[in-house]
Amino acid sequence: MLDDELHFLLLRAFNHSNRRIDEAIRRIGLLPGQPKILECLNERDGRTAKEICDECILDKSTMTGLLARMEARGLVRREAHETDRRSYRVFLTDAGRARMPEIRSIMDGTDRAATKGMTDEERNALREGLRRVIANLEAE
Repeated sequence: MLDDELHFLLLRAFNHSNRRIDEAIRRIGLLPGQPKILECLNERDGRTAKEICDECILDKSTMTGLLARMEARGLVRREAHETDRRSYRVFLTDAGRARMPEIRSIMDGTDRAATKGMTDEERNALREGLRRVIANLEAE
């Protein structure tokens, strides 16, 4: 039965979570992928595009388009890398930083909905289990 298959459960959880997040971020005028980038930069500003791609699990062509749209809207700015002429660093603007409370609210609300009825211990166990799954799959 599919409900006993881990890959199926992971896919269903991802699809439900992703759909909820996408609908909410579109309501605040952002596109899928943009909140991840803003969160990534909020955590550590001035990352290279490659670092953002790796952290957010985005391919280079997707990243290029997202960053161009975000820069045009004044959410981020790109600056030449100080030692690598082929690269650039990406920084949050004040407008991008101002979006963080809305984004955090959407993500926190999704997390609360997903773990409704779970104890703190169960939430922590779920996080730890998912970290192990990710580490195992990334190691292959």
